[in-house]
Amino acid sequence: MRGTAATSPEKHRPILAWAITLMLLGCTLIAYLDKAILGLVAQPAMADLGLSAAEFGSISSAAGLLGPATALLYSFVADRLPIKATLFTLVVVWSLLQLPIVFAASGGLLLATRFVLGAAEGPTVPVSHVAAYSWWPNERRGFPTALLTTGASLGKLLFAPPLALVIAAFSWESGFLAVALLGFAWAPAWSFLGREGPYGQAGTVAETGSRAPVRTILLTGTFAGYVAAFTASSMLVAVVLTWLPSYFEVALGFSAVTAGSLFGVPSISAMVFLYLYGGWSDRRLRKGATSRIVRGMWGGVLLALGGVFLAALSLVSGVVLPMALLMMGYGLAMTVNAVANPALVQIVPPGQRTSVLSIGVAVAGLLAAAGPWVAGVVLDTARSAGSLAEGYTNVFVLMGGIAMVGGALFALLVNPERDGARVEAARGRTRSLS
Repeated sequence: MRGTAATSPEKHRPILAWAITLMLLGCTLIAYLDKAILGLVAQPAMADLGLSAAEFGSISSAAGLLGPATALLYSFVADRLPIKATLFTLVVVWSLLQLPIVFAASGGLLLATRFVLGAAEGPTVPVSHVAAYSWWPNERRGFPTALLTTGASLGKLLFAPPLALVIAAFSWESGFLAVALLGFAWAPAWSFLGREGPYGQAGTVAETGSRAPVRTILLTGTFAGYVAAFTASSMLVAVVLTWLPSYFEVALGFSAVTAGSLFGVPSISAMVFLYLYGGWSDRRLRKGATSRIVRGMWGGVLLALGGVFLAALSLVSGVVLPMALLMMGYGLAMTVNAVANPALVQIVPPGQRTSVLSIGVAVAGLLAAAGPWVAGVVLDTARSAGSLAEGYTNVFVLMGGIAMVGGALFALLVNPERDGARVEAARGRTRSLS
């Protein structure tokens, strides 16, 4: 069990906490750009390499196949490895993996590098979030989590337009080089600034008596709800990163550069909703509201509501209404990410946060990895039927349905107060038997 000195609020330093959190935001931004680059180069890469939509979707899915496996493997050692060195190594590896495509582009090489890249990015979410949580107490983690989650949105908003211009001016391969350079710039800055905060797991006792049985944690409703919601939101993100620019081109009629520039537009609403909900949830928790309501019920409702907006794409036409529905649907669906990780770590002893989050990310990531491939199959079927534009709409309607299911399960199952007590009781029994 953590000592008092290790978690004392008096040791909390807000300025350093925000600095570290912003650095971690940069890490998640780069991680999502590693994936988003496929969406930006989809049309020229498919034409240049002679790939079908299903084949290109499989390449994107490949990035998600090994990630869950490495996250699961990492969970066995996660609580014993230094967070600072782990993140530094991961970002350097991601950046190096962008470079082969710059010099020898091929479908096979793109597939191989995506496989390895996915493996290297597998532990990113649990490591970066646990690093941030080490600087914030439970009732103040909603807004920092929202900030980290917007790494995907900020990446598309800030970097997609210039990346689209670079790709149009030079070649689609040059986009990979640009992403690599961002990673190489972040790593030395993190090596200087990165460290664990006063609410972290450093110094926890590794003996059995201080740990809860992992089986007990994995059988809670909170863990099951987390997997359901994280699967739905991660699958939607993967599909958006892979196919959204193509949707703008093929279904809405924009040019390639305009489509790349609009890549981040739906994320504007995601950022707004994440910040509003993350801040609101923190305020409600500080006033005594339960996580069951603030994080579980409301998080699930917002995810499901986002699915409703996405499913409604089949009912509209033109440009304005589809864009509005995409913004609302994607934005609302992403808000659950402001509370999903805090809800799960709330039921877990400090020394097991990274490992349990890694397991949750692994299970959800494995399920979500199929999203881009499934979307590619839907698109190839629509192309054969001569209705490719309708196929893109069907993809997002399908994602909306999955979001509704994930949101309902999250709202019904997540109860951190109940499950935290259950885990602590199991932890006490284990300690008494040791």
